[in-house]
Amino acid sequence: MFGIVVATHGEFGIEMVATLQMILGSTEGIQAIALLPSESLEGFKTKMEETLKKVDSKNEGALVLVDMMGGTPFNVAMLTAQTHRLQVVTGVNLPMLIKLATGQDESDLETLAVETQKVAREGVVTSVELLKGKKV
Repeated sequence: MFGIVVATHGEFGIEMVATLQMILGSTEGIQAIALLPSESLEGFKTKMEETLKKVDSKNEGALVLVDMMGGTPFNVAMLTAQTHRLQVVTGVNLPMLIKLATGQDESDLETLAVETQKVAREGVVTSVELLKGKKV
């Protein structure tokens, strides 16, 4: 089973994981970390590495879901990916987390990252599309 870290600015990711647990119940191998305003890049990097040790204790690999490309959580995840078996996916959302929480054992890490991206994209619809019958 792959570990999952949700890394975001502020407590957005922590609340998203709490919402996931409200929907699915207990989830193993998924933790969130928050970049706080007072936190340094090095402090957040340490937090990332400590969390990865918890969710990926068997060194099978982990997905790091971040809120946006180019921000500190993304940059730290990309730096960490140079020394750890990670895939980083931007634009974390609830459908993405549900997919991961219910399918962590389904495939290899790279495929799971691509599938996660696909689920996230499919989860974004507009009322115009729904009313025209394009998506349901």
